[in-house]
Parts: sequence; structure tokens; C-alpha cells
Amino acid sequence: MSDLEVVSLKIFGRDISLSCPAEEKPALLNAAELLNTELNGIENKSNALILAGLNLANKFLQNNSSSASSPEDAHKLQIMLRDIEEVLEK
Repeated sequence: MSDLEVVSLKIFGRDISLSCPAEEKPALLNAAELLNTELNGIENKSNALILAGLNLANKFLQNNSSSASSPEDAHKLQIMLRDIEEVLEK
């Protein structure tokens, strides 16, 4: 098993520390940068995290609609989108 490394991030003005395998650190840093970019482009800050998540999920789905993805990936995305919709309904 990989050694875990603590990664400090700043997301939406909040400091967050996460543990991840050392080889996944660059991807985590890129994901945090992408999320912050999405958040900065949203004017409605009260629901910015939800909106950014939806925007990123939508972009992901659009990019993968032409490429083959596994049924397992599609199922995971459906669950994630359902969870987001449930949060929005509250």
C-alpha cells in the first residue's frame, strides 16, 4: 500500500488538510485548482459549492459522452448526480 501524504489545500477560502497516497497528490492539487476556478466563476456564493459540483459533473459527462466509459463509471455518476439533486431539494 502507498504511503499517505498530508496535503493542505485552500478551497473556497477554507483551509483543508487531506491524506492521500503520494502518487495521487498531483491529481488532488489539480482537482483543487479546477474546483477553485469553477467557484471563482460563480456569482451566487450561497450555493457555489453545489453549483460548481454540478458544473464540473456536467462538463465531465459532456466530455465522456463521445468516449466509452464503463457501466460502473456511469452508475457512480448517476448516484453522484442523484445525491446532488437531493441536496438541492432540501
